[in-house]
Amino acid sequence: MGIIKKIILISVFLIFVPVYIMAADKIPVKVGLLANKANFLIQHNKINQAVSLLEKFSKENKAENTYYIDFLLGNCFLMLDQNMADKSGTRAKGDQYIIKAAMSYENTVRKNSDFSPAWANLAKCRYDLEQMGKAGKAFIKTYETSKEKKPDPLYYASTCYFLNKNYKKALNIFNKLIKNHPDKIKLEWKETFVNIFFSLNRYKQALPWIKQLAASLKGKKKKKWQEILLYQYMSLNMPGKALEFANFLTKTDPVEPKWWKALTHIYLNQDNYDKGLESLIIYSFLKPLSQQETCLMADLYLSCNVPLKAAEFYQKWLNKEIENSPGKKKKSDHIYGKIKRISNAYMQGFQNENALKWIDKGLKLKNDPILLKIKADILYEQKQYKLALAVYKKLSKFKKYKGKALLMMGYSAWNHNKIKIAANCFKRASKFSNQKKSALRALQHLKNMENSCETL
Repeated sequence: MGIIKKIILISVFLIFVPVYIMAADKIPVKVGLLANKANFLIQHNKINQAVSLLEKFSKENKAENTYYIDFLLGNCFLMLDQNMADKSGTRAKGDQYIIKAAMSYENTVRKNSDFSPAWANLAKCRYDLEQMGKAGKAFIKTYETSKEKKPDPLYYASTCYFLNKNYKKALNIFNKLIKNHPDKIKLEWKETFVNIFFSLNRYKQALPWIKQLAASLKGKKKKKWQEILLYQYMSLNMPGKALEFANFLTKTDPVEPKWWKALTHIYLNQDNYDKGLESLIIYSFLKPLSQQETCLMADLYLSCNVPLKAAEFYQKWLNKEIENSPGKKKKSDHIYGKIKRISNAYMQGFQNENALKWIDKGLKLKNDPILLKIKADILYEQKQYKLALAVYKKLSKFKKYKGKALLMMGYSAWNHNKIKIAANCFKRASKFSNQKKSALRALQHLKNMENSCETL
């Protein structure tokens, strides 16, 4: 599971400051009167007229302290942008109103750098324009200049820097948020905090926060963070914690397949194949197995000495492969490998006839020496010496198996009363160091038999 990159929407409402509140800042009387007129027009949805009035006043009164006029102008542009979005579902071309609003708020804070509402609205504009670095700075200024220190601007600032991939800055601001407002950290904010840690590869530091999210959230979100926590325990090499938490999850939410699947892998990582098989079986009751999971089930049955069940699942895997690719000749190594495993499973289950059937299927795909050897050995054990001799002869064509195959050809021919053929095979086998001793002993035995017959 990779880093959770979640875009967090920042909800900053347009801030209006009534003129009577502004009186404390001793704005000029004519600015206050003009602001009242503009507000009247705005309230009657005559925003364009308000813009014209405000822009004309700004040009004619450049020497005056008009920061509040700039602030109102920015608000008007944001409202025009919103009106257009409400009507057409899209913003003005090129975000023109947002850009104008941002310029107006910039003028406001240049003239009055302590005016917090302007910083808040400027931050919103920069965020909407996807200028995350500038938005982050504006949110910090919002927090610093506000009389009532609310935690939200710090959270928004951290989020903006996170989205701007300035993860260290985002972390520093979030730490400040925690320090200044420890009791006001919302759960969704903690999600962002974890994302910041993940982006900095500080996975262990994120664990306490992930635990809180997994414990406190509800519904789908809770399950998502439980899964993340479990994955972190596994990836951070904390097998004890992983096993404990996975067992907790399977007990509290036993019908969720992913917990049983995770528990299977935890047991397998600990080489506990019996428990791993048990968990996978429960998983298979809750969710159909994928091809990979079907193969794993078969491997586990084989490892746990239940060969016939292993053969059953290998066959399920093979049938699905053929079903998924109808009409195509199956010669791939993974198909062939499964046929070998099916044969081996039947042999372990003492069902040699079924093993031979699957060996023959495999040999139709590929003249493989391993399958030839297994087939010949089975036939020899079944005392079908004539058939065994023929298969060992095919095996002798492979250089790696030639000596062993010649020796077994000799034994097969001997048991089939083909003494001359047997002697010839033993002579040829004696030229191979690994088979020399056995071949010479067999030849001597044949010679002694021959002498005994002559004596008689």
